[in-house]
Amino acid sequence: MSDNIFQEITDELDLEFFFDHQSLAYKMGRGSSGMQINAKHCPSCGDSRSRVYLNAETGLGNCFVCNQSFNKVRFAHATFGHDDHQWGETIRMLKEVLSDQGWRPKRLATAAVDPGEVRVPYSMALPTPEGENLQYLENRGITNEYAKYFGLRYCQMGFWMVTGDDGKKWPQKFDNRVIIPVYDLNGELKTFQGRALDPDAERKYLFPIGLPGTGRYLYNGQNVQATDEVAMGEGAFDVAAIKIAFDEDVQLRRIVAVGSFGKHLSYGSTDSNDQLGRFVILKRGGVKRVTIIWDGEEKALLSALDASKKLTSIGLVARIALLPPGKDPNEVPGAVVRKAYYEAVTWTPAIDVKWRLRNPYARRK
Repeated sequence: MSDNIFQEITDELDLEFFFDHQSLAYKMGRGSSGMQINAKHCPSCGDSRSRVYLNAETGLGNCFVCNQSFNKVRFAHATFGHDDHQWGETIRMLKEVLSDQGWRPKRLATAAVDPGEVRVPYSMALPTPEGENLQYLENRGITNEYAKYFGLRYCQMGFWMVTGDDGKKWPQKFDNRVIIPVYDLNGELKTFQGRALDPDAERKYLFPIGLPGTGRYLYNGQNVQATDEVAMGEGAFDVAAIKIAFDEDVQLRRIVAVGSFGKHLSYGSTDSNDQLGRFVILKRGGVKRVTIIWDGEEKALLSALDASKKLTSIGLVARIALLPPGKDPNEVPGAVVRKAYYEAVTWTPAIDVKWRLRNPYARRK
């Protein structure tokens, strides 16, 4: 059997989909190397005490009863009850599973999160228990799965209690807004944003008074697990657009989308409590490359050059993707985002000088 066939199945098969497809009992959890599947039954020894652990992305794992090691194909082979002479049948059946799976995105496994001491305004998690989502999000391509992945909430009437310098408390209203939680790399809730649903709202975004600024954190950074690359957008909806676009390409699903909350990268904190410090932590965890996908405009490119220089200084490879002029990731089709990623340019001192002297977005007479 060709090694290419095994590799193709390993790359494309969504292991969580396989468990659901075969009606196998399992639980999702967070392991040292990212999200993992804890299977109730071992297909090798038959033990049913939930002692099989598999990496949700790679499929690598083993049974802690019989010590049988697994990858995606080997686990499926044992699950189907096939012997060493039936690998061809295993491949045929897995191709049928892949056909049923289609090209839809993988199930969106997320890291465990902790609300810590921060409490968002009274709101409901999206989608609702009845499976309802906001039309505002649907219009942006953020379906139920993605709303759940990013932990989005809807606040119809709610507030954040502010404590003034004089000790007095007063409510900061977040009525009729999408609540966007912001977590630290360890999954602890640190702050949030409130995006107005009313297009005529005086302030499009509200930030809770008294909590740290979002510019200190990397949006969706808690989900950077078991990967060597991230793609950095700007705001939360840019990150969502990048995530959705990448999920449509099996080659890009391993890349985690994060957000900088602006066209800049914060740095210089004495205790490294800033975005550059968090990239240092991600580098220690295995991240090697960052592709910046900010707006297609002159100033954004200059900021991306500045950020790339900082990222390179800590040992990361920085790439810059160029979107169409005047567009950001959530204003173009997913194919355009993917094209920009594939054509991204690696930052070097030479490209820095070239683009500063002749910015691709600068208007020419």
